[in-house]
Amino acid sequence: MSSLTSATTSLPTLTQSGARVALQAAEQHALELGVPMSIAVVDAHAHLLTSTRMDGAKITSINTAVVMAFTAAGNRIGNTDSGRFTTLGGGVPIFSAAGDILGAIGCSTGTSMQDEAVANAGRDAVVVLIRRERESEERRLSEERQRLLTLEDLEGMERWCKRMRFDGEDSGSVSISGSALGKTESTVGGLAPDTPPGEGEIYTSFVGEVAVGRY
Repeated sequence: MSSLTSATTSLPTLTQSGARVALQAAEQHALELGVPMSIAVVDAHAHLLTSTRMDGAKITSINTAVVMAFTAAGNRIGNTDSGRFTTLGGGVPIFSAAGDILGAIGCSTGTSMQDEAVANAGRDAVVVLIRRERESEERRLSEERQRLLTLEDLEGMERWCKRMRFDGEDSGSVSISGSALGKTESTVGGLAPDTPPGEGEIYTSFVGEVAVGRY
């Protein structure tokens, strides 16, 4: 009897929060152009996250917007750059800073140039927030590493002081109080990256992960 083996991996993808940001920015740009549109946002696997048909948009344009987003996510390139696969603009992929496909946005009702401009506005808005989120996380990790290094230095100096006292040397000028060390430990512990959010607290992120398995 053969045994079943499975392998899973996690891939980055746009979250519902990120999709809403893209949708709202695209809708605002459509209002500025004076062209009501249908807008759809999909994740990295071309699954629909959110969509809307603005008042005055073509009735069938919502289906077109979904197809545009699906095509852009699947092809990993904008619809206007995908050669023979499509003839309509308005679908734009959304990438992470590392070049991973996160999803796509599709817009429909105006001209191809208008549709693409609105889609670009939605993409750019969420990409800016994704970049800020990543930079903020990198700063947090850097500060955490620095605090850990400081704690290690304090612990090393404390051990040295104890050794000097044991050897009968005068180490009063470099003595580290236990209360100061404890305070540093408390500070570092309070910023541990694995600390769960408090009850009722929700952390909004624009990029998440999806598990992909093969059996």
